[in-house]
Amino acid sequence: MRILTYRDLESKSDLLPLLDNSFGWPFNPRTYEKLVKIDSRLRNSSVGFCALEDGRAVGFVGVMDLATRTLEKNIEYVGGIYGVATLPNYARRGVSTALMNRAHQHFKDKGYAFSFLCTNRTLVAYAMYQKLGYTDLLERPSAYKVLEPKKAKSSEKKKTPKVDFDRLLKVYDECVKDKTGLVVRDKAYLTMLKKTVGFSDKECIIAENGYTIFKSNFGGVWSKATWIRELVALNRKEMNALLDLVEAQASDLILDRVVLDQDLLQTYRSRDYMIQSRSHVVIMVKPLTANASFKQTYGDKFYLTDLDLF
Repeated sequence: MRILTYRDLESKSDLLPLLDNSFGWPFNPRTYEKLVKIDSRLRNSSVGFCALEDGRAVGFVGVMDLATRTLEKNIEYVGGIYGVATLPNYARRGVSTALMNRAHQHFKDKGYAFSFLCTNRTLVAYAMYQKLGYTDLLERPSAYKVLEPKKAKSSEKKKTPKVDFDRLLKVYDECVKDKTGLVVRDKAYLTMLKKTVGFSDKECIIAENGYTIFKSNFGGVWSKATWIRELVALNRKEMNALLDLVEAQASDLILDRVVLDQDLLQTYRSRDYMIQSRSHVVIMVKPLTANASFKQTYGDKFYLTDLDLF
């Protein structure tokens, strides 16, 4: 078995059956190359490591460079693992373990103290991550609400202003100034998120002391849910005001899958949302050096939203 970086892989099209079998991801190398160029987490990265047998890609582990903020207010880069995949005929042969170890060495060579990943406790891979030294980092509370039926909305169309990223960043930076974790953003990062996550101008509401980014008609014709990808505000009054606006636009259901802000969680609870305190989806962390301490580096203020998952 040979291990090459994604960038050194001659035929990137080989990843199509591999990633489609694992995630239902119809990987297109041409469109993915465009993402690599605009995503700061991938732009200067090896992007991933591929395992080859007889010249064929049989396994993949993606790697990212994640900017985090520490308790000391320093920006510290850590490793991010994504897209762990093996072709079915090569499962349980140590392919993913070999690729993970190669990724960890890659992060160590870059001087990173931690490796992070997002996974699901119901997956077979979860046990592998535990054996490799990963531990659960955060529970992921979530909120759900079934709305009362609404009268038909007016067909009158209003002009939607473009998302003001400068204004949004100003609000975001103020709201997360005392938090650690994946809270390092700039305008280019938001531009990338808008393209890759795919929210429209009308799916972003910015107020004086908060904003929300959401996805309308999520789930197709059977649910027509509104998915709150991020709601950030300085106080509960602003949170309630933003939720009023989102609920007014929503059709049937509202959900927020990542609620790490306790004030926001209490706001949802006060509005009769169904609160789920745990999730099968989990963020895991692995120290890469003997003296790396997550608690000493980030304390209990580690923060992210659904838009930061990778």
